[in-house]
Amino acid sequence: MQTWNKRRLINTLAIFIIAGVMVYLIGSGHLPRKQQNETKNIQGFAFDTTYQITIYQGGTKKTLQKCVSECSSYENVISRTKETSTVYRINALSKKYEELLPGKLCQSLQKGQTIMLSKQQRTEYETKLKQALPEAYTELACHVSSNGSISFQVNDTLQKLVNYSFKYGKLSKGCFTMGIEPVSSLWDFSTDQPTVPQDAEIRKALTYVGDEHIRLHNDRLSFSVPGTGIEFGGIAKGYIADRLKDLLRQDGVTSALIDLGGNILCLGNKPDGTAFRIGVRQPFSDRDAVIDTVAVKDLSVVSSGIYERCFKQNGKFYHHILDPSTGYPVDNTLMAVTILSKASVDGDGLSTTCFGLGLEKGMELIDSLDNVEAVFVTKDEKMHYSKGYAKYRATQK
Repeated sequence: MQTWNKRRLINTLAIFIIAGVMVYLIGSGHLPRKQQNETKNIQGFAFDTTYQITIYQGGTKKTLQKCVSECSSYENVISRTKETSTVYRINALSKKYEELLPGKLCQSLQKGQTIMLSKQQRTEYETKLKQALPEAYTELACHVSSNGSISFQVNDTLQKLVNYSFKYGKLSKGCFTMGIEPVSSLWDFSTDQPTVPQDAEIRKALTYVGDEHIRLHNDRLSFSVPGTGIEFGGIAKGYIADRLKDLLRQDGVTSALIDLGGNILCLGNKPDGTAFRIGVRQPFSDRDAVIDTVAVKDLSVVSSGIYERCFKQNGKFYHHILDPSTGYPVDNTLMAVTILSKASVDGDGLSTTCFGLGLEKGMELIDSLDNVEAVFVTKDEKMHYSKGYAKYRATQK
């Protein structure tokens, strides 16, 4: 078995990893000495990855500390693996409820059939949930409905993430779903010895996967099928990068780079007035091998690719971008997709969406959207550009 660990590949300022595709800042060492001395930088670890925020103009060290606090706050909400996070607790309550509900009732709900729970039954399940997971139950104001669904009270951040996820679920025709968690939790690409889950486990997990089981009404998030789980790995870092950019601007920052585990967001230009130059690494090559370079201002550069979090088992290659219809890695002609967009959350969602759609449908989607461009890299190492991508290319400049 051969593995590649994403964390080992994350470098500082010069090199950025974008959800499977590495990018690096080109020309940052050519700033005037005075401006270099004014640069403020902080690094940390959150969202199961390394992040770095670099301020070139404006702001103070306190600004960076605010960013660190923001990252910590968001991790406490969206982390799928941190046991005290909101998302973890939602998933834990859903799974515990599945254990409590009789198998026949669970199967009926999975088939979309109607059931009716009495008040006594609902009270019994809620009491057992509170006994098993008291903090989670209380924090989320957990409730079991007469139709068998389970619901939770969620904050503004989760409401927005859920709505963004619904948006990309529709755009992708199901290739993107926050409901992938029952399957993605079976695959652990962060370990040094990843293995392929049992096929029976994957088939069972697929019965819980899909946005159709998830509803949001005001501040109540509900699952119609017990055992449903959510995760926001496809959009969370992009969403948070956008919020950090807002924070930086509020503190008077006019030039900065935000790198959240490879999601790159540029605020303004470089201090000398020129655009930030971001290079995209050639898949499966040395980290300094670049296949393209873009010159960007106030843009996000986010990618999805098959070669960062991946492994081989029995001669077969597996990567972390999962197909919600099969439970296995997406299998198409693509190696990587890079998205240029104003909002990083859009780049995050679209990179995963387009990878799942494949080259033809993914490109068709990008060309139908305003202010979004993309480059697709296929397994034959050819590059395919969206209609307006050329204006950002800096390789030949």
